[in-house]
Amino acid sequence: MTDEIVQKAGKIGKRIAVAGGGIFIAALVILNCFTTIPAGHVGVGTIFGKVQPETFSEGIHLINPFMKVTLFDARQKTHKESMGVPSRDQLITKFDLSIQYRLIKEKAPSMLKETGTPEEVLNVHMIPLLRSQMREIGKSVDTAEMFYDHVVQQRIQVDLLTSLTGLADKGIKIEKLLIRDVVLPKIITTAVLRKKEAAQAAEKAKEELKKFKVDQERKEAQAEADKRAQLIEANKKKEVMLISANARLEAAKIDAQALLVEARAEAEAKKEIISAVSLDGYIKLESMKVLKELQNGNHMIILDPNAANPLPFLNLTQNQGPK
Repeated sequence: MTDEIVQKAGKIGKRIAVAGGGIFIAALVILNCFTTIPAGHVGVGTIFGKVQPETFSEGIHLINPFMKVTLFDARQKTHKESMGVPSRDQLITKFDLSIQYRLIKEKAPSMLKETGTPEEVLNVHMIPLLRSQMREIGKSVDTAEMFYDHVVQQRIQVDLLTSLTGLADKGIKIEKLLIRDVVLPKIITTAVLRKKEAAQAAEKAKEELKKFKVDQERKEAQAEADKRAQLIEANKKKEVMLISANARLEAAKIDAQALLVEARAEAEAKKEIISAVSLDGYIKLESMKVLKELQNGNHMIILDPNAANPLPFLNLTQNQGPK
């Protein structure tokens, strides 16, 4: 009795397991009959390796459960690339580029059939062509230093963009290409740095020379001002001395004039005396004035032999004291 119950339970369990498995398989089949395409994407279906020509747009789609759907992101994307580009002088310049692109939805089936996934499309078509064209353009530039020229960079961008437009046949639309950075070879950057340092040193020396010239001009101006001040002071002293000399000259003239007037007055007085008393009388008067001085000695007296008294008439040593 117990064995029969166990057998019946086992049969029931198997039936339940088979039913559950059938339900699970049915659910998987039902789920595989639907696919969801995200926004900005397009789906390409393959059945047993055969690419279907029709694409699936955004949204939910009922599909063959045996179909595999590959998504292609058709939104705008940016690919960043860094590469070394040789110029004619054989120096390598590093370029950092940004390429804005998008995958063409209508080309998705052919891209998957001819190339593969979106990543494979980029690696097979866009990146090799970009690098190849960049190196070819670099060969047209004479020196690495010219890569820093704005005009040369503009030309490189235009030429690269033109050469990459052919990728539209492969399903890639190039919308914009930008040069983010240019790193010149170390030998050039070192030379440029030295040149810049030399230019800065020259500019510093020029400023110092300019400052020196300004200082010299200031000193010369100060010396000229001091010289003028000294000249003005000398002229002032000269004028003062000249005025003083003129004053002394005028005073001497006045004194001389006074002496002359006094001498003239004295002469006139003597003439009046002589006229009044005669010359002999005047001589006698003068002799009498000096009689008082005879007692001092040291006088020479000339005597008149015709006179009764020896009266002096000429004093040759008047106002001379004893020696």
